[in-house]
Amino acid sequence: MRAVLFDWDGTLVDSAAASLRSYVTLFGGFGIDYGPEEFERTYSPNWHRTYAALGLPEEQWDEADRRWLEIYASESNALLPGAWSLLVALGEARLVQGLVTSGSRPRVEKDLSRLAVAAFFDVVICGGDTAFRKPHPEPLQVALERIGIEPEDAAYVGDSPEDIEMAKAAGVYAIGIPGAFPNRSALAASAPDRLADDLAAARRFLVP
Repeated sequence: MRAVLFDWDGTLVDSAAASLRSYVTLFGGFGIDYGPEEFERTYSPNWHRTYAALGLPEEQWDEADRRWLEIYASESNALLPGAWSLLVALGEARLVQGLVTSGSRPRVEKDLSRLAVAAFFDVVICGGDTAFRKPHPEPLQVALERIGIEPEDAAYVGDSPEDIEMAKAAGVYAIGIPGAFPNRSALAASAPDRLADDLAAARRFLVP
């Protein structure tokens, strides 16, 4: 293995509660009742799937994206337990690291800077950087091309079934990490190559 690439929200950063609060405010502004049950039923890292599931007309999606970013900007998240030590250990092992996320670049770059982890990543692919989003393999394929790593020499770590689907489609070893987003059962059902209990367990596998 020469490279490890990560999802961001729910995998390295604890953003589930902030996402739920932001969605409640967002959808309330569109007259849509939204709470934990809807979060459980409709959550996807491709939030356009969430919009569609809730019946938000497609012509309002751009406006919803803009409003969500404004709402979420007031939130402040922390790294998940084990994230910092894993990134440090991978760096010490001289493994190339990357980030492939559906999150918007301005938001993700703000988080990376605030949490002082930007320097760990040799490539960062965000939502909107490619024509297709997860679970399409294009975002991960572009990341691998930019760092010059073949798929069979890389692993991808994520907390959602879309992460696993993307990794498998790209020919990358898929590691699932159950997180706080409401998709634990779906993650297990997506059959990652390895399902780790947490980031500490993933570290023991990635850096023996």
